Amino acid sequence: MPLFTSARERRLWFWTLAVIGAIYATLGPAGAVAIDLRERNLLRLSFAVVALLVVLAFLWQWRSKRPGWSEIGVAMGVAVAYGWTFLRIANPAERTHLIEYGIVAALMYQALLERSRGGQHVPKPAVLVVVVTAVLGLLDEGIQALVPSRVFDWNDVFFNALAGFMVIVARLALAPVRRPGWRLWFLWLMAGFIGWGWPMDVGSFGEGPFITILPSLPPVNVPLYVSVATGATIVGILQSLMLRRYVGAALWLPASLGAAAMGFLVVLALGALGADLSLAVGVGAYGALAGTLQWLVLRKHVARAGWWVPANTVGWLVAIPVGDLAGPPGWAIYSAATGTALVLLLRQGPRASA
Repeated sequence: MPLFTSARERRLWFWTLAVIGAIYATLGPAGAVAIDLRERNLLRLSFAVVALLVVLAFLWQWRSKRPGWSEIGVAMGVAVAYGWTFLRIANPAERTHLIEYGIVAALMYQALLERSRGGQHVPKPAVLVVVVTAVLGLLDEGIQALVPSRVFDWNDVFFNALAGFMVIVARLALAPVRRPGWRLWFLWLMAGFIGWGWPMDVGSFGEGPFITILPSLPPVNVPLYVSVATGATIVGILQSLMLRRYVGAALWLPASLGAAAMGFLVVLALGALGADLSLAVGVGAYGALAGTLQWLVLRKHVARAGWWVPANTVGWLVAIPVGDLAGPPGWAIYSAATGTALVLLLRQGPRASA
């Protein structure tokens, strides 16, 4: 049996190995080159040029597909996700990991798809690419640990794995709609990434001003609650726009804002017991309240809508600590969890009539 199913698959694997080889071969001099560019104030410019070339290559490949508005919306979401992630990475040299291993993941995924079209069984190519990219990135850092001028960095391991994940998610979301749900999931993810990420990243951990509502309660951090109200409004609007195609979403925004208001009251009520306790319980309460009020909307249209409540609660409980550490990518965990639940619920079909 031939090793490759087609000439195209052979070319794709060749370029995949060539890019991996180039990355590994330049691990030694790459550090010195980055230092030299930084001293000449050319490091950011060099990265911008490389990123622009990658974008132009993508647009050139996409030019003949005549994308619709949904595809354009997804592409804009991908651009925002990459731009925001780049801004969160302070060191321009570390940003190259997203490009390098993004290219590796894209080539590998195309090769596996070509192999599958050639009649060979390829189990879960998207998952396989993310895992292999993460392993290749870990090996990259292991090699750097042996190079005198380089060091092993777990942050870079994370960015290498993130590069593969972001490329695969973008690729699935931009693909023709063969499996309903991926595009909705991605747009739902971006709604949380943008709607929660910006307000929470700017205001949730501000230094005040603080106001005192009752003497027995701790002072209220105004930027924190303004951030929650702003995020709930933006995300509620974006989610209701996406849901109109699938369910009656007229009450979705009021449900989202109602949950934010009730969560605020829960935090105030528990504030006398301690600020840390009130915040932890308030986060879980907000997720449960949002899930319950939105469940009242979903239950009329989809079966087993009760799963929406735990998905919201768990999503928020995980997103808050991760968002505290990672910024907007952490806040998007909420939308990733609820988006997955939404897609699974919608795939069951409409609720059976009585």
